[in-house]
Amino acid sequence: MIDHFASGGVIPTLWHPEGIEAAWLGTRDLLRRARPNVVQLHTWQPQLVAEAVRGVLPDAQLVCGFGVDSIARDVCKLRMSVAEGVRVFLRLGERAKRVGARAIMNNAEASWKRPPNTDEKRRLSELVRNALGELHARFPEIALLHTSYDHPSYHSTYNWNDWCGPQSPTEESYFQVYAAPGDGMMAHRGALPRREARAFASFEAAVRAGWFAKDDPSTPEREGICWRPYYQAHSVPARDTVSSALKHKRVALWAFSARADRDGRSTLLALCELERLGLWRADGLEEFQRMAGLEPDKIYGPKTERALVGTPS
Repeated sequence: MIDHFASGGVIPTLWHPEGIEAAWLGTRDLLRRARPNVVQLHTWQPQLVAEAVRGVLPDAQLVCGFGVDSIARDVCKLRMSVAEGVRVFLRLGERAKRVGARAIMNNAEASWKRPPNTDEKRRLSELVRNALGELHARFPEIALLHTSYDHPSYHSTYNWNDWCGPQSPTEESYFQVYAAPGDGMMAHRGALPRREARAFASFEAAVRAGWFAKDDPSTPEREGICWRPYYQAHSVPARDTVSSALKHKRVALWAFSARADRDGRSTLLALCELERLGLWRADGLEEFQRMAGLEPDKIYGPKTERALVGTPS
């Protein structure tokens, strides 16, 4: 299976509680400066801003991010049949196609967690499998992505196998490595890589349990699920996020403009610039420091930030 994206790098997610238009207005200037290759629109109405995004970033690929918990709630409470739920997924797929999206990111969380061997669990399993199968069949040019929790073993009642198992057409699963402690507090330095390491251990256990189709890197084509981290663009030191991101082919950032602080904006600018310089790799930051005549300490500190991106707003 081919990679639907032209390159690796960072996917900034646009989201705002007041709607996607507010997210775009609050992020437009930053995106014009950062020039990411991929932008995710987290909304059921991507058509409201897709043209404007392309006006500023004509070469950027679009991802449509759809929060789908409401579909699960309606199907579980019998307000909607499984077939009707599948039709909702297909309507969202049609919207993604109309705006020329390269991928759909299905964001599924708490509403998909149901006790095993229950009617609700069986309905949700049927819903996911049918919806993903129909989306893949009708829109083969659109990659199917998934995002949810970062520790599968902590969320055993979530239907991982339906979303990401051997039969699933899902290509990439973005696990939400949210290291910030909450309440506006800043994560300690080192908290992000430690949480990410624990998350990978949990995913390895999930593969052994049969919840995920494991990708075999020795083969030229993807055979299973590629795992990608989904980082916070707020309350996490930029030095940690930049360093961690460069170890992966692709990462996502949540969320601009409503959940992005100075560290998040600096992270986006730095990652986009490193990608443009051909330095998106684990030692990319160190190589840039050498090129810029800085101490190659592998730390995205103030001197490296000024040399790479100037001062973020």
